[in-house]
Amino acid sequence: MRTTKSRSRLALAAAGTVLASLALSAPAAQATAGTAAGETAGRTTAAAVGAVGGAACTPGIKVLASLPGPAEDPRPWMATTEVRGIGRFGLSVGRSQNRPVYWIGKTVHAVPLPKGYATGLVEAVNKWGVMVGTMSGPGLPTRAFRYAPGFAHANPLPGGERATDINDHGHSVGYRTLPGGGKVGLEWAGGTLRRELVVPAQTRYLEGVSGINNAGRIVGNHYAVVDEDGYEEGYEAALIWSADAAAPPAELPEVNPGDSYSVYEPRDIDEAGRIAGTYRFTHVDISNGTTWLPPYSARTAAPNLGDRTQGTFEDISPTTDVSVGTASDSGIIGPFPPETAPPHQAQLWKGSGPMLALPRLANTPTAHAGAYTVTDDDRVGGYAVDAADRMHPVIWTCASKQAHLPTSGS
Repeated sequence: MRTTKSRSRLALAAAGTVLASLALSAPAAQATAGTAAGETAGRTTAAAVGAVGGAACTPGIKVLASLPGPAEDPRPWMATTEVRGIGRFGLSVGRSQNRPVYWIGKTVHAVPLPKGYATGLVEAVNKWGVMVGTMSGPGLPTRAFRYAPGFAHANPLPGGERATDINDHGHSVGYRTLPGGGKVGLEWAGGTLRRELVVPAQTRYLEGVSGINNAGRIVGNHYAVVDEDGYEEGYEAALIWSADAAAPPAELPEVNPGDSYSVYEPRDIDEAGRIAGTYRFTHVDISNGTTWLPPYSARTAAPNLGDRTQGTFEDISPTTDVSVGTASDSGIIGPFPPETAPPHQAQLWKGSGPMLALPRLANTPTAHAGAYTVTDDDRVGGYAVDAADRMHPVIWTCASKQAHLPTSGS
């Protein structure tokens, strides 16, 4: 792998006692394919400050600071704050007050946006501290962006409406929406568009592109139509692209022409090619976390949490086969009246066995919690609502040691 010197390097002091110091390199603004953005400077930084995450962790829920503003809405379906990605040296990313932010330790920093842009979120961060996300503003088109501490502002990614993930080589993925519906999947190398993702011939429209690993394999999903005895039969399927820009993607099982109720939503792919996402059966509004394992001959449905009727997987750890997401209840087959349903619950699955609950900040009927990201060193990021009905961005440390079978007090 070729490396390139970064244009700038920014040393940042972390607040509190979590870190003594933090240094992040700002990568080359125009990285080429296969180049690890900021890799040379990042290795120097790692040697200088040490492996912060290597120390023994203490189980707990770390509540991160929020930007000034009104209390965040405690309802998950109205959320404007959460941790979406966790990097090294105390860096994490997400949103606060519906604005893209990053945290160093517990201290929050707003991502500086170009003139006119005011809202958005950071979706992911790589090990060099390079972030990608989405920004919007009144009268302006929604744009995918790339940012690292030290940049003057978030830089729009060419042709992109949303950026969803970035790998350690500086390659990121996302999409733009077509005027008539559907999306065009995109891959960028640094700040340069590398390719528009080709789709199978039977694709009616691409629904999303959501993850990329360090091998350059990309996951997404589409709606397709095939001819069955003179009739068009539609179906949903997950897709995986290789790093080869000319290669078509493969559909992942299950492919069921005529099944308009089954929806497959892959979210992330780990370094071994394991994929985590969500299966939804929309006819009765149920869902569960699901995984696809190489060679992708079958799909594995993870159990839902306790008697919950819905569950999602939003992320899988790079190498430890741990998936995280959120458990909730369907308004159709869940508790009645719906107000009696327990709050949303962050969940963790170790690749086998039962689904486990992550603790909430409070034991109240509205103390919702959800998870979006998980690391190899057992940190999980997401949101949690406290006893005063305030939502906070949080990180569960030593998450698997806190994870437990659901109880009424989970």
